[in-house]
Amino acid sequence: MIDPDSELEPRYQSVITTPDWYQTNIPCQVGCPAHTDVATYIGLISQARFDEAYLLNRRANVVPGVLGRTCARPCEPVCRRNKVDGKPIAICWLKRAAADHREYRHHADPPPITKDKKVAIVGAGSAGLACARDLREMGYPVTIYEQYPVAGGVMINGIPVWRLPREITREECDEYMEDLGVEVKYNTRVGRDVQLTDLLKEYDAVFIGAGCYIPNPMTGPDGKVVKGADLFGVEDGIKLLDKTNFGEPAFIGKRVAIIGAGFTAMDCCRTAIRFGAEKVYVMYRRSEEEQPADEYEVDEAKLEGVEFQYLVSQTEVTSKDGVHVSGIRFIRNKLGDPDASGRRRPVPIPGTEFEIEVDTVVPCFGQYSDTSWLQAEELGLEVNKWGVPLIDYETWMTSYPGLFAGGDYTQGARNLISAIGDGRDAAGAINRYLGGEDIPAEPPVEIELPDYRRGMVDNYESIPHQLIPSLPLKDRYSHTRETEIGYSPEEAVVQARRCLQCQLNIMIDPSICILCSGCVDICPYDCISMEGLSRVVKGDPMHQGTETWRGGADMIIDEEKCIRCGLCVVRCPTDAISMIQFEVSSPNKRWSVSKIPVLNV
Repeated sequence: MIDPDSELEPRYQSVITTPDWYQTNIPCQVGCPAHTDVATYIGLISQARFDEAYLLNRRANVVPGVLGRTCARPCEPVCRRNKVDGKPIAICWLKRAAADHREYRHHADPPPITKDKKVAIVGAGSAGLACARDLREMGYPVTIYEQYPVAGGVMINGIPVWRLPREITREECDEYMEDLGVEVKYNTRVGRDVQLTDLLKEYDAVFIGAGCYIPNPMTGPDGKVVKGADLFGVEDGIKLLDKTNFGEPAFIGKRVAIIGAGFTAMDCCRTAIRFGAEKVYVMYRRSEEEQPADEYEVDEAKLEGVEFQYLVSQTEVTSKDGVHVSGIRFIRNKLGDPDASGRRRPVPIPGTEFEIEVDTVVPCFGQYSDTSWLQAEELGLEVNKWGVPLIDYETWMTSYPGLFAGGDYTQGARNLISAIGDGRDAAGAINRYLGGEDIPAEPPVEIELPDYRRGMVDNYESIPHQLIPSLPLKDRYSHTRETEIGYSPEEAVVQARRCLQCQLNIMIDPSICILCSGCVDICPYDCISMEGLSRVVKGDPMHQGTETWRGGADMIIDEEKCIRCGLCVVRCPTDAISMIQFEVSSPNKRWSVSKIPVLNV
């Protein structure tokens, strides 16, 4: 048997290309908790088809205009474009571009009520809105109980106006629910105005998506609440944002210390700048590399004059008059062994204490859920040590039949897109509990793209990543003016062209491949290789019987390196190589690939 690699160790194992394999080969969609069809909507934007891109986004993630400004972007770190030039596709900012540059508002038509069972939802935040939308489209009458005068949850009480204009939340939260026929009872707090037990009697199912709003206490290295945490001038980050967002009186002095380095901390430090603070510190107990905040947000905060100090832990808030904050004391840390979170534990260094002079201290230590209104004992609910209901993640139901829960209420403070994913999954589970059936999956389809020549007609590989345009520094000192301007339509089209379109895959027909190695030679990223048959693990199902062959080879394609340029398709002398577009839709359309929406305007 002629095999130049016969002396080398086996390296490869073949797999049958199932829909699951195709899906996991689209890393951005895997990374998105809502499983947004990223590649398709980016492709639509590259053709300036903003309205279609917006509708595709709304189908998956409910509030695209909001997410295009505020999403945590779990899709971008796994984006395959990072392996080309170190920068991902601007997936989040392009989502905003679709919302900004669409021609129509796209009011939704209310789905007909086809079910005789009713559902109540506690909370009009990310999880609640997503659950309500999907249940209404399934034909259920849905009522949301919301303690605030507007819908949106943390979108309106926790995200500053300068990041997220309220006309966006009004359209995508309040108006969208009204269009769909969802009844929202505003200014109605469950546990105060109506009891959970009453909802369980009145409705056939209840979903709790009440969010996570009680701030964790400001503790020191010993785990105890620091002295002075109750002084005037100490304000928890989530409460400070709530006040500034709703125009309530809030004290922000001239010298401000933000404790923590997460999403809330970034919003608080930049809000303090806009409210006139002359000096703002962000103090974090671990290193810069371990801070949870997005690198872009940190850079923007630094640009606006925020000073970051790392490896410091607070030990005491000080006061000269016993009433007002006058300073805060810290001790420097070194990093020890990893803790339960996997990050290295900050260890105080004796003798390194210091104090900074401030009049405002804003702890941003995360939040936990309010369980005081649950009536858990009366309902016999199984709860964890914090009193949060335990749920079955297959059914999203608590131990009480018909009572469901999800989002940050059960998972802890995370981000909008994760809560939206929870809400959509819970809607499907509630439908099944009430006797409904899933919308059936559509069979996967492979569509050959004839004459695919992208690498010959488009310079997408060399297009650089562009940061989203923002206001000049001198124009940022307003709490109500949006800081980020957004891409122009032309800029959005160019940035969208950087996408590699990972739902496309190269296929080689072995019956007509002549093993000429032309595709290997022309591939710009060496993602195609010709390997001897012995490099495949013995017993591989696709290679049974090859032991008797006199010659042969395997053509190996590394999907992680492939940029879908199509040069191999052009080079192949026997047309054995083709570019295939994968299409699929899972039950309830929770995971759809390449299903282009048809615009009806």
